[in-house]
Amino acid sequence: MVGLVGGGLMVIAGILTKLFPPKSINSVYGYRTRRSMSDEKLWNEANRYSASLMILSGLLIAGMGVLLKSNLIILQLSLLVTACVITMMLTEKRLKNMTHSQGGDRSGRS
Repeated sequence: MVGLVGGGLMVIAGILTKLFPPKSINSVYGYRTRRSMSDEKLWNEANRYSASLMILSGLLIAGMGVLLKSNLIILQLSLLVTACVITMMLTEKRLKNMTHSQGGDRSGRS
């Protein structure tokens, strides 16, 4: 049940972010990390890309939730946390690659 609910919430969050992307960099709504908030182009890409990943991982987590039933709540929660971490890692990697292809890391880090 946890996987189904958690996965469903991830899908809903991803769809809402796709349908109503944040219009500008802000500290309330959107994919907010130091790198994503450093540049408007990175901000837009981070929100677009992470929303797609949230939808995909949410569907996977919900599917696993159905398969696992409610007997393994710890495993389902672990899958949900793992999906969130992987979404962040992949999004940050994409943003880092974008900054390198633009001629350097705009955040001042190498």
